[in-house]
Amino acid sequence: MARRGRDGADRTVTAVKPAVPGPEIAAAADAGHLPPGWLRLGRDGRLTAYASCAEGLVRWTESAPCSDMWHGPDLFPVEGWAGRFTLTQDANGFVWFAGTRHGEGAPNGREVVLAAQYQTGRPLGEWRGLGNPFPQPSDESQPPPGDPVVLPDGSGALHVVATRFGTGVRGRTRRADGIWDDWQDYQGKWVRGAVAPLVTAQGRAEFLAPFRGGAAYWSQGGPDNGFRWLGRLEADAVEGTYSSCETGPGVGTYFWRHPADGGVIAHRPQAPAGELRRLMPLGGAGGVGPVGVTRTRINGYDCTVLLQRGAEGCPEIAAYPTHGEQYGAWWAPVGERCAGLPALARDARGAVTIAMVDTDGRLRIARQDLGAEGLAFGPWSPVG
Repeated sequence: MARRGRDGADRTVTAVKPAVPGPEIAAAADAGHLPPGWLRLGRDGRLTAYASCAEGLVRWTESAPCSDMWHGPDLFPVEGWAGRFTLTQDANGFVWFAGTRHGEGAPNGREVVLAAQYQTGRPLGEWRGLGNPFPQPSDESQPPPGDPVVLPDGSGALHVVATRFGTGVRGRTRRADGIWDDWQDYQGKWVRGAVAPLVTAQGRAEFLAPFRGGAAYWSQGGPDNGFRWLGRLEADAVEGTYSSCETGPGVGTYFWRHPADGGVIAHRPQAPAGELRRLMPLGGAGGVGPVGVTRTRINGYDCTVLLQRGAEGCPEIAAYPTHGEQYGAWWAPVGERCAGLPALARDARGAVTIAMVDTDGRLRIARQDLGAEGLAFGPWSPVG
């Protein structure tokens, strides 16, 4: 169905319902179906928020850059949708989604699926089935397979990486010429949960693959190179809490939660020369899930901003000078109770923007007050 607004813009929507019921969105978010990084800035300056429900993918889109008016929630149904998905954005601004669907004839009844949104507000491309990297029947007593993750490198290649405990890490690559390679085995038999991906501004892809007591580290030598195992780090982490951010040219910082108190830990596997490669605590005790991460300038300083769902179920935010973890981070609540993980991104003006799904399943947005000292936010606005 296509319709045009007063500005003449195409409002093409493939929703099968006028609106997705809020309780369905909230229930999916509370079930862990909101992935890290679910708020994204498009090349046209508009923000888009993505969520899940039982029928498929859900989307809200700004009507104009930095606008208080949003379109959505719109539903993009996926037959056999398993509910969970991950997303990433490439250098062209394309947003890539990876998930799993159930289907007759698929190996072990499941297959990895991939789709893309090439322009803000436009329909998603067709979901492509990539097969099942783990076609053998799984042992129900073992942890479930990790969610598939997409890493788009600087050569134009796409790497889809998935994990299963007892089997390891497997990946499938679509080369820059559009040809798909077969699934490759990266080993790592004791990996638990999804990998933590990172693609640098230079287009080099890398990831951590968690296991109990630490994580293994794979990286490309450069865009269009294969992944090489670069060793492992020994560090306890709460399963499913890894996230990452490029915090210097070609340097990734990874974050996770320590099982003792849920506090946030930071680590740089490829620390700059002269910097100790140690585990750096950042507070946030009692929080749950992976933190959202972005960088911005605060009072003229390059700072890393973290967002978490705190112990009371409310969004909490912290900031510290980038690569200055030794100074610590002070966490402050910035909203009421949310469903699932909150998310953050910078809008078209560069303002840090926080998104959450409230307990009624509505999207709420709060933006940084760029005229204030420090990191201050305006009021929350419900949208959709």
